[in-house]
Amino acid sequence: MCGELDENLEVNKEILDRFSILSNMLGAVLGEKPAPHQQDLSTAEGRSELMDVIFHENLGRTLTTVSNTAEDEIVDSIASHAIALARLAGFIAGQLPPDADLFRSVIDAMSAGHAETTQLANRYGKARAEHHDHDH
Repeated sequence: MCGELDENLEVNKEILDRFSILSNMLGAVLGEKPAPHQQDLSTAEGRSELMDVIFHENLGRTLTTVSNTAEDEIVDSIASHAIALARLAGFIAGQLPPDADLFRSVIDAMSAGHAETTQLANRYGKARAEHHDHDH
């Protein structure tokens, strides 16, 4: 029983470490305060900039909360954030008329974010392996 608890804590720590590293690779900083932003939303570039700001603000906020979570609750904290933010995305998308078809864009963005994790993890794994090779 005690060995199982230790193993679960180690898994939680590994997940937190990976989440922190991948979040940092995307520019999220633990405890960073959001900067004021004024984008010109009449352009695609302005809307894209705003979405990047919103993404990074929420990723940083999530990273901060998860990093301050008890070791044995890290997985639950990450899962809770994912579900709550998906719910928030659905709620916000529901504010627009049905013909805006924002729901499809939200699902596409969620899928892209999920795939991005794999790409970042692969990049991190390669960089870590190269660093390890240079240490010897």
